[in-house]
Amino acid sequence: MQNFKVNLRKREVGDSFEMVLDPFMFNQDLTALADIANALIDTGASKTCIGLDVVEKLQLTPIRTEAIDTATSGNEEVGVYKLLLSLYPGHFMPIEVYGIPNPKSEAVIIGMDVIGQGDLHIWCDGQTHRGTFSF
Repeated sequence: MQNFKVNLRKREVGDSFEMVLDPFMFNQDLTALADIANALIDTGASKTCIGLDVVEKLQLTPIRTEAIDTATSGNEEVGVYKLLLSLYPGHFMPIEVYGIPNPKSEAVIIGMDVIGQGDLHIWCDGQTHRGTFSF
């Protein structure tokens, strides 16, 4: 297994901050590539989600639908999609993701199904917040 770190960026949100990264997503045939900016690292999300614009861009077809509970709209029926997620060049992770309307204008929300496979570290050096995510 290859060991690598992904540097996270801090994005100011009022009095708080969010950690974001730049993932790459591929369809199962590796024929379509989307370089998606500002994927939100969300420890409160159990599953990784992608915006419906990403679904359209990658021309994904749902493998099934599921009812999920969301913070914004309660119980909702959504498509589930198979794709390959890469947080670092050369490292591909096959996952199933929920397709949802873009929350907070984010194209991707990285949930605990991905975060739980590695080590997430966020710390503060004085006034500067930093973060890394390693496998």
